[in-house]
Amino acid sequence: VAQSPDTTGEQLLIYARDLGRLLEVERTQRRLLQQSYNETATALADALEAKDPVTGQHALRVHRYAVELTDALDRSLLDDPSLSYGFLLHDVGKLAVPDRILQKRGPLTPTERQLMEQHAILGAQILGNVALLQGQGLGIVRSHHERWDGTGYPYGLAGHDIPIGARIFALVDAVDAMTSDRPYRAALDWERAVDEILAQSGTQFDPQVVTAFAGRERRIRKISEELAEAAA
Repeated sequence: VAQSPDTTGEQLLIYARDLGRLLEVERTQRRLLQQSYNETATALADALEAKDPVTGQHALRVHRYAVELTDALDRSLLDDPSLSYGFLLHDVGKLAVPDRILQKRGPLTPTERQLMEQHAILGAQILGNVALLQGQGLGIVRSHHERWDGTGYPYGLAGHDIPIGARIFALVDAVDAMTSDRPYRAALDWERAVDEILAQSGTQFDPQVVTAFAGRERRIRKISEELAEAAA
């Protein structure tokens, strides 16, 4: 029996309303899931800061620097939500490193250094089953101490075998390390740190990432100054 136009129209309206409700439920679930991931990431970052305040503050700074540098290099990379989480949680593996090593004021022994260098692998193991890290994020956690020339750790990756997120992060990680006070040395001034980064193009760092940094370093320096003022 053929349905009247009115009946067909009513069915379409009911279908549209039901579809709208389903889409709204899905959006709500996605928001709740995103909120859960954000809360988990914040909790892990807070735990790391409680264990080692220097590392915790470092994570907040380099997260901001890395997002800025990524925007300069290739803004589309920021479409991967795991990237930001990887920047923030790159050192989460240090939760498994003994305090006596993390907080040692002098040089590490070869055995202590070997344990410290395990934090990249440990971090990837801790976050390996987190769905939102299954992109560039996990690569950052695992590979942020690799070097362009293949002399880094933990796997000695070189060139484009290193995930792009990790190549970006390695540079800002070095900038922050050089411009921050350490128990065994004073911070370098910003200009000296920039010179060091430029000098390591093609050895420690991806040349394209260095070029992007050179074009955005004033903005990154401004972020550094803003964060220092907020922490004072």
